[in-house]
Order: sequence, then C-alpha cells, then structure tokens
Amino acid sequence: MADYRLIMALLLQEQPYRQIQVMAGCSHRAISRARRVLDAEHLTTPEQIHALTAEDLDRFFTDGRRSVTGEFVPIDIDKVVAARIGRKKPPLKVLWAQYLKTEAVPGARFYGYDRFCEIVTEHARVNDLTSPITHVPGHTMQVDWAGTRMQLTDPITRRTTGVSVFVASLPYSGLVFAYGYLDEKQPAWLDAHRRAFEYFTGVPLVVVPDNASTASNQISKTERARDVNPAYAEFLEYYRTAAVPARAYRPRDKGHVESGVKVVTNWVIHYLADQVFSSLDDLNEAIVTQIEAINHRTPFRGEARSRRDWFEEHERSELLDLPTQRWEPVVWRKAKVHRDWHIQIDTVKYSVPHEFAGLTVDARIIGNTIDVIGGGEVIATHQRGERKNGYVTNPEHQPAHVSDSTDLWTRAYFLRQAAKTGPGTVRALEQLLDGKKIEAQGFRSCMNILELGKRGNRALLENACRQLTDESEPRQISYTAVKNRMAALRAEQDHRPRTDPESRPLPTAAPSPVAHRDTSRAHLSGPEAFSLAALTSNGGQ
Repeated sequence: MADYRLIMALLLQEQPYRQIQVMAGCSHRAISRARRVLDAEHLTTPEQIHALTAEDLDRFFTDGRRSVTGEFVPIDIDKVVAARIGRKKPPLKVLWAQYLKTEAVPGARFYGYDRFCEIVTEHARVNDLTSPITHVPGHTMQVDWAGTRMQLTDPITRRTTGVSVFVASLPYSGLVFAYGYLDEKQPAWLDAHRRAFEYFTGVPLVVVPDNASTASNQISKTERARDVNPAYAEFLEYYRTAAVPARAYRPRDKGHVESGVKVVTNWVIHYLADQVFSSLDDLNEAIVTQIEAINHRTPFRGEARSRRDWFEEHERSELLDLPTQRWEPVVWRKAKVHRDWHIQIDTVKYSVPHEFAGLTVDARIIGNTIDVIGGGEVIATHQRGERKNGYVTNPEHQPAHVSDSTDLWTRAYFLRQAAKTGPGTVRALEQLLDGKKIEAQGFRSCMNILELGKRGNRALLENACRQLTDESEPRQISYTAVKNRMAALRAEQDHRPRTDPESRPLPTAAPSPVAHRDTSRAHLSGPEAFSLAALTSNGGQ
C-alpha cells in the first residue's frame, strides 16, 4: 500500500509528480488520488496531515468494498511488541503468519501483511517506543567496516585478494567516506580515521566506533564494559577528539553509519563488482569517485539538496581544525646499547651517549624521526638511516678519551687483539679504521674480521690480510673483502693436482715374464698330510 501520508506531505511541498514517484515509490495514480483528497478535505498544512489517523486514511483511500475495522480480527499488539524487543527478533512477516493462526469469530477477516505492518508502525510511533536521536552539526562521526569485501585480482595468476572497506559518516549532514584496506588491523584502522578527517576537512567532537578490539578492550571477563584501546586513544588525543564505543549488541548506537554501510555496499561495492582491479590504488581511486557521486546526489531527505550541500551549509564550520602536522604512526622498539655505543634498528646503527653502553633503551619511531629514550628522557634523536647496514653517528656521543675508556670497544683494544694474529691483520684493521670519518663506525667490522680467525683459522686470516695490504693498488678493507680472500685461499689450499691419461709416461721395457712352475703333481690332500708322521717321513722331507 502506498504511503499516502508521505505523498500528501510532498504534494504540499509542491514537489513534481515524477520526483514524488521516486521518493515515495508509488504510482502516478496514487499521487492523483492524494491530490483529490487534499482538495476535497481542504488539507493545507503538514500538521493537518500528521494528525490524520489510520482510520482516516482508510476512509479517504478506500472504495467502499473493504470491511470496516471492527470486522477485522484484532491484533495482539502487546505480544507483537514484546517479540520485537531483544536480540533475537523475528521478522514482521513471521509475526503476521502467527497472527493468521489466531482464533476468529465467524465472518471476521484478517488484516493483510501491509496493513499489519502499518498498524504496528503506528502503534510504535504513537507510543514512542524508540526515541529519535537529534544530531548536532560537527558533534559526531560514526565509523565501521563494511561486511561485504571487495577484491584485487593478480593480472598474471588471476589470484584474488580480499579488501575491507572502511566507512565513516557524519550523522547531521549525511556525508559519507569510504576507503579500502588489505586488513582491518590497528594501522589500517588509524590511517582510515586520518583519511576521513582530511576528507571532511575537520575533526568532530566525538567518534562512535563499534566494540572491535582495534577500538576498545573489555575491562574484565565478568563485565561488558569496555575501555578505549590505548593506541586508539593516543591517536584521537592527537586530533583533540575522543571515542565513545557503541554498546555490545546495540547497533542503534551507531545507526547512521549502519545506513551508510548499506549505501556504500550498494552504490560502491556492488556497483564496482564487475570491474577488475589489480592494485589497491586503482581500487581506492574508483571508490573515491563513487563516494563523490553519492555525496553530490539529489534529492536527499526529501529536499533538492545533496549531502555535500547540507555539509557545506551547516556542518563544515562546526568541525575542529586539523592539526598543522599530519599524524604519523608511532612505533616503539627496545634495543641494547653495544660496546660501540650504538643501537641497531632494522640493520642500521644509531649512536647514543657512551654512558649508556650495555644498557637497554627504548626507541620511539615517528615517521622518519627516531628518539632514543633512556632513564625517562630523550637521550638521542636521529633521522632514519636510508642505507642498509649503515651508521648514523653523532660525534658528541663518543667519550672524550676513547683510548682510556673501559667497557667500550676502542682502537687500541682491536689492535691488541689483531697483534695476536699477526702484523698483516694489524695493518688491515688500521686501514679499516683510518678510512672511517668516525672511528667507532668501524668497530663492528673489526670485531667480525677477528671472528674469522677463530677455530684454527688465524694463519689463514693473517695470510688474507697480508695479501690485501701488500697489493700495489690500495684496496678498501672490509669484512666482506677479508672473508672473500680467505675463501679463495682456502680453495687454493684444498686444490689437488689431476692426472691426465694422455700425459702418462709409456713403459720403457716390457715387464720380465714370471718363471714357469711345474704343477703337474700338485693335488689336494686332507688333514692327514700334515700329521707329524707324514712330515717326518721320507716323503715329507
């Protein structure tokens, strides 16, 4: 049945018939009937239409062939409302089917499904069973992940990878935002919020997520209360906002983004389902194009204005300003300060004051900046190194008199150890250290080179270092160069001469023949042939 109350309200707003057909989902004939009722009943204000009861609508829009309300089987409305409260809510169609099985007096008729739904809806409206939420411009942003995923397809193997779509909405203006990620983990969750703030060009006062672990954690196993995730809280604090997670099993707490997810699912995910994307950037570019189309679509909320128009007129100015510097993820690492007063993070070594040698410190990585924290304060700050296995050293961190320092790697320490191997090794380490702008940057290589001489390889190490330092053309000494030279020497030592069949010397003379022996009387004898009597007899002599 057409919603004649909505149709009459749109007619009072002087909306064209074609627009009313789209907005109310009705036929041209239903609009004409509503216009005749407006003229016949002299209904000129929205208040008069709102005051019409269900019986009034039945009287206006029936042709007299339908039975009066008193002849219908009454609906146990309290039973229907009780069934619709709680987690497991049966659909109205099931409740209507149960209503059809109730006992009825002879001649009474049952309500049809459409009229059954209208009576239940009218009861809920009159008794205010749900309290509408009044949204304030710039106050709330609701966020969620879409249940339906998109896909990336490898152009060669045709293998597919799932893509999760993040959705954010501003309830007052209805503006929506969406972006795709390969997972739903914390970094993607925070980056999606950042992109949403930048798309809205501002920050709301409150963010309403669901109760996922990326947003909140359960305080205890016995309570449903949840606390905001520390990393999420730190991120929102940077943008001067806060999170109020929705209650468990209470989707109405973020009902607007639930509707936004449906819009994105229908007009983005399903709309782009027939297109093949091989990269995440191409997919997100298509998502942004569709989101712009959704936000500029008219009419919206019964008016010839779009979501973007609502946002620009009423909400943009109410949002908080974005920070001057974009948020970047913060990564924490623990590292031990080695004897060369450097720590290692992702193969790169960073210097710290030498007093912290042997201690464990914290490294805070924000973008390309690394802060080393020890004793509760920042003791060193570096820009992230770009060269693999390289050094980032501040000369101020080295001790004033390196040679006199204890518990540290020093030039004198490595030269003393090299002297136990030989003078060639000493010369090699001296050249290695002299080639460094900061001497401490060669300590690791010195240690690794000396390690090559262990397990009976000192002579081989000394020979390799002597060859490298005695070459006519000076060569840069490094751990790799020494290791490769030792491998070549070892292969040379293990080499064995090969015998070539063509180079064998020919014999000068034929070997002398073996003298002929007479074996005609040879025969096998038994054990008695070796008896004492046989041996002492004349035959045995």
